Amino acid sequence: MTARLQAVGAKGLLPRRFALACVLVVGACASRKMPPPGSVEAVDITPEERLGIDDVFEVRVFSEPDLSGPFRIAADGTVDYPFVGRVSVVGLRSGDVQELIASKLRDGYLKRPQVSVMVKEWNSRKVSVIGQVQRPGSVAYFPKMTIVDAIAAAGGFTGIAAKNSVTLRREAKGSVQSRNCPVAEISEGRAPNIVLQPGDILVVDERMF
Repeated sequence: MTARLQAVGAKGLLPRRFALACVLVVGACASRKMPPPGSVEAVDITPEERLGIDDVFEVRVFSEPDLSGPFRIAADGTVDYPFVGRVSVVGLRSGDVQELIASKLRDGYLKRPQVSVMVKEWNSRKVSVIGQVQRPGSVAYFPKMTIVDAIAAAGGFTGIAAKNSVTLRREAKGSVQSRNCPVAEISEGRAPNIVLQPGDILVVDERMF
């Protein structure tokens, strides 16, 4: 008799536990804040770190100050390196440039060159900001740059800018995608920020009076 009561009691607990679990799930979903319709979530997209024209990198060769210093990539994708001459570096990563320079220095100049390369300026990566900003044109891109950063780099809005009517144009897979970005709401924390990519174009509309 006791065994039957324990069995019935165990069966009775299952529906209660199931109902309690459902209540907890529904409550968690209800407490989660959903993003406003049409908003764009901030996405951290790091571009491939390959050097381009006008980028600046610094080379340091241990105990060789004459071989150390900053170098800017010319329009033909090369730098003029001491003793070595013109070296093509466009499209390479910093580690590739380091190995390339060390290899050329070993070829008749130094026995065991200790070379380090650090990128100082990513000038080949640009974001265009046009329309109602103080300084329309291209601004230098940096990792994790947001739409608010780009507007600030362009000098901020003009007095007649439509701050919640900024169009982001981005080329992806051969097509251009456009979306409206409410920058004023983003600045005030009412909308999620947007992380940009090199090559993005921002168009700031004029406010309708």
